[in-house]
Amino acid sequence: MRTRFLQVLVCLALLALGFTATSCRKDTGSAAGSAKYHCPMHPTYVSDRPGDCPICNMKLVPIKDAKAAPAVSEQKKPSGASGEYACPDHPDFIFDQPGVCGICNKKLEPIHPEGHADHEAAAAGAAGRIAVALSPEKQQLIGLKTSVVAKRELAGVVRASAVLEHDETRQAKIAPRFGGWVQKLFVNFTGQHVEQGEPLFSVYSPELVAAENEYLLARQRLEQLKTNAAGADAESSRRLVESARRRLTLWGVGDEELRVLEQSGQAHDEVLMRAPVSGHVLAKTAVQGKAFMAGETLYELGALSSLWLRALVQESDFPRIKVGQKAKVILPYAAYASYESKVAFLYPHIDPQTRRAQIRLELENPQHQLRPDMWANVEISTSEGEVLVLPASAVIDTGVRHVAFVLREDNHLEPREVKIGARTDDWWEVQAGVKEGEKVVTRALFLVDAESQLKSAISGMTGNGEHQH
Repeated sequence: MRTRFLQVLVCLALLALGFTATSCRKDTGSAAGSAKYHCPMHPTYVSDRPGDCPICNMKLVPIKDAKAAPAVSEQKKPSGASGEYACPDHPDFIFDQPGVCGICNKKLEPIHPEGHADHEAAAAGAAGRIAVALSPEKQQLIGLKTSVVAKRELAGVVRASAVLEHDETRQAKIAPRFGGWVQKLFVNFTGQHVEQGEPLFSVYSPELVAAENEYLLARQRLEQLKTNAAGADAESSRRLVESARRRLTLWGVGDEELRVLEQSGQAHDEVLMRAPVSGHVLAKTAVQGKAFMAGETLYELGALSSLWLRALVQESDFPRIKVGQKAKVILPYAAYASYESKVAFLYPHIDPQTRRAQIRLELENPQHQLRPDMWANVEISTSEGEVLVLPASAVIDTGVRHVAFVLREDNHLEPREVKIGARTDDWWEVQAGVKEGEKVVTRALFLVDAESQLKSAISGMTGNGEHQH
């Protein structure tokens, strides 16, 4: 009897121990279930289970302060809420229960469906980037500044290098229309300056002497017929004189030579060839005693009173240049002396090797201070009229697209892909992507862009933009 009583006591003791152990396990499991983990290097990444950080692959460690983890409570979902909660300062970390933020201990706020959709739309604004939330305090801390998108006169300057050259419309070649020999040279070296009408050289030509004699004989016959001939014969002789004179004129015999010929009444073995324009000798093949054929070039002359300036501009700047635009010509080796000019002509071809276009400017040079083949710098004033513009500092050129960050009213920095038009040093024309009146980031832009790309990468690693709880 006593033995049976001891057996019953032992059984009751074992049952009591089992119940106590079960209760302890339940409490431990409950405590473990409320634990939160984060990365030591990236404490903004919070998870409800152990594992590896998706950014640096370090082991997640438990958050020691249990109060920092979102408190789990069964609260009634607010009207119109999506069932998810986020911190106002860290909206990229979404939770499915109300509580406090594990980073800043602020109370989580419910996400409304329309706000969630707006967040997802912002994430698709530019490839590889998502919207970033920055409180006014953090904006001030990183030195963030913005500028308002507005319309303004887009005036700029296109800079190019240029080379001076002869004005092709003020050049002349001396090529006699008859054959002969060079008798004397009055201008006998290249580069020598000559004035219009100044003798260049004298020639002897049997053809020219014969033409002069024909002219003199025609004049003598006309004088004889004026006194004792019929009117028909006199008219015929007059036409013969005009024909002989015209022949000499077409061969290049000047009015002065014809006057001397008429006064002397005798053909000359030598005839002077004069400069048709004022300028400098560009080329010379004439030497004393040289025999030449009809049409052979003996001199080339070019005027320096007006020069052309051939400038090379980038292919991207070429559409901004128009005929008639004002330009400033600067000579860096002449104490930066400057001259005013205008665009006179746009050449129709692009150099296939340098990918640059050529334009022509005209420059007056009355004192002959400028010389052909001199180098100069050109600044051409351009204007695109009043257009919608962005500061150049607000645009990130990725090589594939252009991105700007728009500051929304909810302190989110939204990435936008923008279409860029004409550019100046400080402003870029924007054709699409932003609207007039919106604010774009102009300072601390690369910090914002780095954060946006980092969060986009984290979002992609968690599976198609699924939020980490």
